[in-house]
Amino acid sequence: MLFRLSVFLLSLSLPALTIADPQRLRVVTSDYPPYEYLEEGQVVGSHTEIVRQVLSDMGYPADIRVLPWARAEATTRAGTSDMIYSLTHSADRGRHYYFTAPIGQARDVFFKLKGRDLHWQELDDLAGLRIGLSAAYSYAPEFMEWLAQGNARVTQISQESPELTGLRMVARGRIDLFICEESVCRHHIEKNIPEYPELANVTAIPRTVGTVRGFRAAFSRQHPQGEALRDEFNRVLEDLRPTNPD
Repeated sequence: MLFRLSVFLLSLSLPALTIADPQRLRVVTSDYPPYEYLEEGQVVGSHTEIVRQVLSDMGYPADIRVLPWARAEATTRAGTSDMIYSLTHSADRGRHYYFTAPIGQARDVFFKLKGRDLHWQELDDLAGLRIGLSAAYSYAPEFMEWLAQGNARVTQISQESPELTGLRMVARGRIDLFICEESVCRHHIEKNIPEYPELANVTAIPRTVGTVRGFRAAFSRQHPQGEALRDEFNRVLEDLRPTNPD
């Protein structure tokens, strides 16, 4: 009788325990240092810190997974993931996501061999060159329109680490330029020179391709509260930003 009573009391407590469990958001990203990457089994990086802090302040412990970028986008568009970061806004992506305010800046530049006399003011100055780009990255619309007109010989790179692959292709002379978010490719060069010393011969051309854009997080439009979560994320993010002194 005592055993049955204990089981009955436990069964009464289970719904309360379920209700008390914190709601978790399924968050995905990709390996994109220094903004997000795995270190000793933990997802870290400057954008990861911002996302974790904002979601924590919202009351949502984040279950963050690192996936190949194409898979991360596919799961978020399908609604099996709730949120994705870091990505730039585009019209196509806007059909699938509620974008947050920027959590960082994306500045795309060309990387070339040191000592090679390559400079540009207009994209037409680069006509006919071999240009590498990441197949999964969303570049500035004006750059993509210029490429679509057949102005350059394009190599799309879809390996697991397209940035490192593109930089090594420049170092080997297989392409003339690789377009990359500046901080990301500088990180790859610094980190990978011991293994690939040829990267020491690669440098950035200090001119932004297109405009400086915002890296953002985004909530799936398949989530029933996706828009409300985006709005709350933005409010908390704004509160975290340092205020400018008068």
